[in-house]
Amino acid sequence: MDQFVDRLEELDRLQTLYESDAAELAIIYGRRQIGKSELVRRSIADRHDAVYYQAVQGTATTQLRRFVEAAATTFPGITGVKVEWEPLLTHLVDRDAIIVIDEFPYLVEPNEGLPSVIQHLWDTAVDESQATLVLTGSAIGMIHTHVLDGGAPLYGRVSQTPHGRLELTQLPFRSIKTFVPTYDPEQRVFVYGVFGGTPRYLSPLDPSRDFGENITQLLYDPDGPLHDEPETVLQMELSEVNTYYSVLESMASGNRSRDEIAQGAGIESTNTSYYFNRLETLRIIETHHPALADPARSKRTRYRIRDPVFRFYFRYLYGRRGQYELYGEDAYEDLIEPELPDFVSETFESLCHNAVPALFTDYQLTQVPSQWWYQGREVDVVAPTDGSTLIAGEAKFTNTPLGYDVLADLEDDVEHIDWTPTGGSEPTNEFALFSRSGFKSSVEEAADERDDLRLFDLSDIVAVLESGVNE
Repeated sequence: MDQFVDRLEELDRLQTLYESDAAELAIIYGRRQIGKSELVRRSIADRHDAVYYQAVQGTATTQLRRFVEAAATTFPGITGVKVEWEPLLTHLVDRDAIIVIDEFPYLVEPNEGLPSVIQHLWDTAVDESQATLVLTGSAIGMIHTHVLDGGAPLYGRVSQTPHGRLELTQLPFRSIKTFVPTYDPEQRVFVYGVFGGTPRYLSPLDPSRDFGENITQLLYDPDGPLHDEPETVLQMELSEVNTYYSVLESMASGNRSRDEIAQGAGIESTNTSYYFNRLETLRIIETHHPALADPARSKRTRYRIRDPVFRFYFRYLYGRRGQYELYGEDAYEDLIEPELPDFVSETFESLCHNAVPALFTDYQLTQVPSQWWYQGREVDVVAPTDGSTLIAGEAKFTNTPLGYDVLADLEDDVEHIDWTPTGGSEPTNEFALFSRSGFKSSVEEAADERDDLRLFDLSDIVAVLESGVNE
């Protein structure tokens, strides 16, 4: 599939920078395969004043030679310039060029002084220029070190209006329909729950094949294009990969607290910070805290794998090839397919969080909807409002209709949520139930009789999110 999906806001920001009357600096970063290169290439596709250089690992001399070759296709006069970064960049800046350096960290590896060269150029030689310099990078830690952090050489030079700092994250759910236009809403939720929103993982999907066939051919098959993707990414970014594999396998198995993850990975809990910090920097895992809690003070931190492909790999594929070979062609149907609703339920819950603002337009939310937990109790969806109402809900991605027991448990758990409305009044609750497979008649009757209970099925959630509202 060769098409450009979403990213329209980012594209507009780049175009605005290119048309500016002043010199502009932009930094585009995000984990590998997220779509950075495609975005910048698309942004300069119809321009005749742009230089695009795709950096690769190599010596400083090789990098300079390759940059001159790339720039000479648009500005042939650069071949007569001294082959050093400052005069080369100055030559282009003086000609109001758009200069795109893709994977900038590869240039910094053999030439650590390059960010300072650009700093000096930006501080002394761009006052009369309308040039734009765009730097991209997948090595997020290095981008922070050289560009974004307070002590970085390029700190404070990134454009502010519009903001030239663009972190690319996964595509939103509404983009999934573009990749699998023939899939129904439920199938699209399954796709997002397994393949996520990384363009590189979505592009190989074949909408003429059913979901199981796509999983089998892309992920399960040892020769599939995504089968070894998580290990490849980790090996490119990290050392001591075996420990990271164990940490991610522990998380994928359902462990969420630091102690649980450490025990599952066979490491000391006191040694986890280093590994967790690296995985967070790479945007592979994330921390989350209970709804209504202060993240700076909460001790009820949980960790989860952000990318569904990584979670799928370490839950179902890592270290299990021999087991699957015993099952042969039936391995997917016997070992993976029966567990997929449970696997995708985490994504379904997140989609419900995203849908709440559009489903409850009669309330003004004061926090992003999220999960709450305390002493063994959990509520899937909690959202405080600016009045006295707390929205609380449960999300079930099961094969059977949601029953009254779920509502009863929700009402009981909500009584244990410690929340005081802004004005100090007594809190009231608005209940919401989200279900993949509808509701039992007892729940529907309760919703008809009460004005504090709303029911939403999967089609309601998908319709809101695909409309682009609040996602």
